[in-house]
Amino acid sequence: MTAAASVPAAATPARAQGCYDHSVGYETVVYGELHRWPRTGWATTSSYCADVNIKANIMTDVKVCFRATGKCNDFKTAYSRSWIQAATNVLDGTKYYLLFSSYSAGLASA
Repeated sequence: MTAAASVPAAATPARAQGCYDHSVGYETVVYGELHRWPRTGWATTSSYCADVNIKANIMTDVKVCFRATGKCNDFKTAYSRSWIQAATNVLDGTKYYLLFSSYSAGLASA
């Protein structure tokens, strides 16, 4: 086996892969007409990721709401079993929660 044979054809950038290695499972709860994660309180970004990433089990729309500003970004479509960046260039230690257009479960990494 050569060294080239051990490298994936479509390698993920190192930081993104490290980020995904620290993902957590999520499952939303009803929040008015939307669905929310975490159930209560806030999630916190880590030094592993520069973005808030979502990998939903089924297609849904998601937006990120930030504690510091009290504002949410626009909905983005999370396609089934594909990572998306729900928010980009987020500082380490940022408090946030996710709002979904429908019930969702999957992985979150931030």
